[in-house]
Amino acid sequence: MDPECLPFYLLQQITDNFSEGRKLGTGAYGDVYKGVKENGEEIAVKKLCYFNIELDDKQFEQEYNNLKTLQHPNIVRFVGYCYETQNRPHMFNGKQVFAGETYRALCFEYLHNGSLQNHLSDELDWHTRYKIIKGTSEGLRYIHEQTEPILHLDLKPGNILLGKDLVPKIADFGLSRIIGKELTTMITESAIETRGYQPPEFVKGDVISKEFDIFSLGVVIIKIVTGPEGYPKYDGKPSEDFVDEVQEKWRNMLQATWSCSLLEA
Repeated sequence: MDPECLPFYLLQQITDNFSEGRKLGTGAYGDVYKGVKENGEEIAVKKLCYFNIELDDKQFEQEYNNLKTLQHPNIVRFVGYCYETQNRPHMFNGKQVFAGETYRALCFEYLHNGSLQNHLSDELDWHTRYKIIKGTSEGLRYIHEQTEPILHLDLKPGNILLGKDLVPKIADFGLSRIIGKELTTMITESAIETRGYQPPEFVKGDVISKEFDIFSLGVVIIKIVTGPEGYPKYDGKPSEDFVDEVQEKWRNMLQATWSCSLLEA
């Protein structure tokens, strides 16, 4: 099913005029809000930020084109979009003039379990961790194996959403690029925050290839396997007790991993 063209006024209505209470997070080039349609259907509305019209149009078209043909259980489903220009009054040199104001938004299925970032904890059993790793890997392979391969370039736990039964779905294609076209990308604040997921060859020289995403996937897998960073509940304990408890934690994790691996085999 093709994504639906939605008027901007409708997106305002279903997101309570893009209120803070409906805000789900911030992605590359835009904030994401929860929208509830009249029929009760819930969607995620990504309202693209305004930088300049040429950049905005290029970014919108790029993400739209990269998303519209993707259909895979491990890729977030693209359900609608908005591209609308309205003439609004503005003051210019002391006079009121009308100028076009363009609104751009992309809409996706809403996933109640949020992002993987919120589930990086000791509570996930190994079977679930393995399922998330496997699903994310399959989604990434799918976009890499398109007729015109797509590079995601911003793979991280915050951009992996979890659906029913914690099935992973790759989201936020705002930085994605098609191989064979212009392989450059802007370093936005969003990208700077994900330096740890970027390979050294990109950080040093902006080199982009499929290996960029593979490096990011490797870091994501490490995060999934190791769980949360740090051990704040151990603050103030003697170092010997801290070491013993950390070793016990890893023994239990490895034992659980080994048990599940035997069952799967």
